[in-house]
Amino acid sequence: MKKTLLFFATAFGMLILFTSELEYSGGSPGAKTGSPGDNGANCTSCHSGTPNTVDGWIESDIPETGYVPGEIYTITVTGTHTGVNKFGFEATAEDSENNKTGTFSITNSTETKLTNGNHAVTHKSGGTTPSGNSKSWSFDWTAPEAGTGDVSFYAAFNAANGNGSTSGDVIYLSNYMVTEDLGTGVDEITADSFSVYPVPFSNKITINSENKISEITLYNSAGTIVKSLNVSNSNNKPELNTSDLKAGVYIVSVKGTNGTRLSKQIIKTR
Repeated sequence: MKKTLLFFATAFGMLILFTSELEYSGGSPGAKTGSPGDNGANCTSCHSGTPNTVDGWIESDIPETGYVPGEIYTITVTGTHTGVNKFGFEATAEDSENNKTGTFSITNSTETKLTNGNHAVTHKSGGTTPSGNSKSWSFDWTAPEAGTGDVSFYAAFNAANGNGSTSGDVIYLSNYMVTEDLGTGVDEITADSFSVYPVPFSNKITINSENKISEITLYNSAGTIVKSLNVSNSNNKPELNTSDLKAGVYIVSVKGTNGTRLSKQIIKTR
């Protein structure tokens, strides 16, 4: 009887390890970035090992002068480990009081997805294969409102050995801080310089901008791009057809001819 119980206990334990490996190969369960807002939790919650802190694994196109509130930037995270078989990650952004801040948007839905209530980005099963000893992922982040101040990005990486269990993996933690640009140029798009109507909308939206814009991008509530339009410099009231979209919450982003971006949340009724 004892041997039978021991057998089932061992088999059950192996099943948990195997199921965990399969489940998290499709992405982090969330709140495992090692950030203060996540209470320091990281991949070691599910994988054995001691986390290693590294520098330079998080990068962006945010200029040295800092982020402009409402503008969209590209964040790139890169993990490197000799002999890695699979790579996974989760990344988030927090203000100086450890509150989640900014809005993440997915630009490669094959390899990445949102997690932790859309406050973080993680890998998908299609985005775990490294190139040599490294793996990179990129996604967009819309900067928060003015007055937010310094923002820190945190990311946890799992360099998996592919042995089918949670043992033998190596965990890395990295962080990256950016400041807020306190001076907005006169040619940049501001919250008062463009409007969207009708609000709420149904079959189309129209952008009215005091500044020339070059691009309109529409995201759904999951952060995925559903519409995009390149705009002629001569058209300061471009329209976007939205008749094929479902009712719900969307984010419209406009890009100025000088590269600045700003976004607003809008609602589709039908």
